Amino acid sequence: MRAVSAVVRAIDATNEWLGRIVALGILLMVGIVSYEVVMRYGFRAPTIWATELITFVFAGYIFLGAGYTLLHRDHVGMDIVHSRLPARAQAVLDVLTVGFVLLYCWVLIATGWDTAWQALETGRTTGTDWNPPLFPAAVLLPIGAGLLLLQALAKLVRDLTLALTGRGLADEH
Repeated sequence: MRAVSAVVRAIDATNEWLGRIVALGILLMVGIVSYEVVMRYGFRAPTIWATELITFVFAGYIFLGAGYTLLHRDHVGMDIVHSRLPARAQAVLDVLTVGFVLLYCWVLIATGWDTAWQALETGRTTGTDWNPPLFPAAVLLPIGAGLLLLQALAKLVRDLTLALTGRGLADEH
């Protein structure tokens, strides 16, 4: 069980580290938006790249931050019933519903990878005046979904441990 616990901790650490780095994307977006506002309204010289780059950075922020968000249990959820249950019952309920999360992640990985691969093979671009390639932005979806899948599996291990033993994974000694 120590090996499983070590893998769960490694997944947590990866999503924690990446989530903190990705959070800096907000500062990048603020900088780009500020630059665009000054250029557009201060100098009447809007850029052709700012809006699209902000969209790409925001996509990275959302996709790559999904595992971090699950790690900290910050995804939107319906906890009208869930929050009123004891911890062990919550874990059982989470184990029973994890299949939906895993299926969702798998679909995002499979379709996201196909989309990213097609964008790379065809050299697809956005078709705008700036016209950057789509592959760098498109590949963020399957990577982010993969990180979310790993975090969901780590959560599943924790929930199974709690549901079966009544103790959390960290309580083992």
